[in-house]
Amino acid sequence: MLHEEFMSLKETGQKGSFLLPFVVSRTVLPDFYTTFPMHWHNEMEIVYVEEGEFEECINFEYYHVRKGDIVIVNPCVLHSFRQYENERAVFKTIMFDFNMLTGNAADASSIKYFNPFLEGNYLSPKIISPDDSYYYELKECVLEIISTHSKHVNFFEIKIKSELYRLFFVLFSHFFECRNGDTIIKDSTTRNIKIILDYIGENYAKPITIDELAEKVNLSKHYFMRFFKKYMGMTCIEYINDYRLNIAANLLVTTRMQITEVAVSIGITNLSYFNRIFRKKYNMTPKEYRSSVDKTNI
Repeated sequence: MLHEEFMSLKETGQKGSFLLPFVVSRTVLPDFYTTFPMHWHNEMEIVYVEEGEFEECINFEYYHVRKGDIVIVNPCVLHSFRQYENERAVFKTIMFDFNMLTGNAADASSIKYFNPFLEGNYLSPKIISPDDSYYYELKECVLEIISTHSKHVNFFEIKIKSELYRLFFVLFSHFFECRNGDTIIKDSTTRNIKIILDYIGENYAKPITIDELAEKVNLSKHYFMRFFKKYMGMTCIEYINDYRLNIAANLLVTTRMQITEVAVSIGITNLSYFNRIFRKKYNMTPKEYRSSVDKTNI
């Protein structure tokens, strides 16, 4: 089923609950969608690939992810994923708020490790594969966290927290590398991309022009179009359409809204245009898409 994260770019929705800001979700590609657009969130994300393969983009670098791989997405990092060719993929995603581990406490763990990590003073691998040293030690932690969350036995919250600490012990011991120097210069490119994508996520339901997006990051229209295509791998219009269509597909699956209402809700008032770009992305009309999903749920 489509993730609620499609409804906003910077994922501001609460992950889990106030008392346990932690979730585990299961994703199957290409069930219902083939891409998840570029986005970012404050939470840490760890992905374990159960089956198949797909492509993950992290800070504008693409990685071919395969069965058994563990993907590490640090907080506030731009990332997206998409189906690889026609391959099917199944993966579990762990997402959690770092306050679970730090609790704003000024102890040795926070001061020496967690806070510097969050400030970008540690280099961390993006993909950890079975061929890597200490992979199986890390995998054991990840699978234990997923299993604990699914069982919800007594005191499972304590178990999840303890396993997260164990996971970071493994990461700091074997995979993270301390950067040289005390300060890290923020990447202006990443900052501008976040501003643009946030604006699209907040305003996709109404007309968006290239001029207003360029103005948001103080770039000329011409330079902005080249800038966006260079770092996103598609034109800005293609991205906006793809973003809107992901939301439309979610609405077709999770609501009984009329197709015209779905189109209008994502900022497209021309139904024939909506049908045309939807068919181009999903190889079927919105009506056919809804019917095909309904049949799989019978």
